[in-house]
Amino acid sequence: MDWEQAYTEYSDPLLLYARQLAASHADAEDIVQDAFVRVFTKRSLKRHPNLKAVLFQSVRWAALDRGRSARRRAKREADHHAFHECGTAEQTGGQHESWEVIDASLQELPEDQRQVLVLKLWGDFTFKEIAEQLEISPNTVASRYRYALSRLKEAMSHQETARELSRVNL
Repeated sequence: MDWEQAYTEYSDPLLLYARQLAASHADAEDIVQDAFVRVFTKRSLKRHPNLKAVLFQSVRWAALDRGRSARRRAKREADHHAFHECGTAEQTGGQHESWEVIDASLQELPEDQRQVLVLKLWGDFTFKEIAEQLEISPNTVASRYRYALSRLKEAMSHQETARELSRVNL
């Protein structure tokens, strides 16, 4: 069955199903479209003996992915807003300076470690998901994460010490 036949036959029930999983009608339509793209770009799936079941499963996965993505985006936006709205150091008890120390310390990490750390902490991915994205083993992800945390702690310690010394010398 080609995608046009499948769409004609299954789009209405898939849209009803997606509507139960999505926040809006527009999101449900996007989810159904994502599902069709997923299924019909993989040869093995579009020739599956039970295409209807594969499409429904794909709608479910697309809805879950969209929900996770929306939660991550909302968290990133809230974190970004908190970072940029934290005010002066006097108003926040040094919170703004702490963010600057964290940002400077992150920039000192090797790219591979920084990438794993950001995906884990800000992306809220598991080691397995990060490994799949970066095409490395989960053990490598775990060790890069561990090394990144260790280096970040050390770098932040040095940054704080340097700030304290600069205050004393003023």
